[in-house]
Amino acid sequence: MKMTFYNLDSVSKEFARKKTKFCLVIYDIVSNKRRLKLAKLLEGYGTRVQRSCFEVDIEKLNFELLIKDIRDFYQADEGDNIIVYVGHKEETVVFNPYDGAELLEEILFF
Repeated sequence: MKMTFYNLDSVSKEFARKKTKFCLVIYDIVSNKRRLKLAKLLEGYGTRVQRSCFEVDIEKLNFELLIKDIRDFYQADEGDNIIVYVGHKEETVVFNPYDGAELLEEILFF
């Protein structure tokens, strides 16, 4: 839903706009049990778009919680691979029926 701000200058409009991040979380977890736990965790934040891929449209304040939860879950010694691509919903290019991310601004690797 696009918000319209009347009678605000451009700086005030930017300040009033909801601050969100659009993320794509992709993971490869060897353990079935741990992979299921991560999927359950990510279901609380976003929408599964493929087996090991979630789209997350999240407020910037909650983004830090998401990263903390992923960081707490991640175990390098188990061979975990988790990547969080961060962009803006407005920059999304969609080639399917659901909203998907294509253009990226920043990438976080775990």
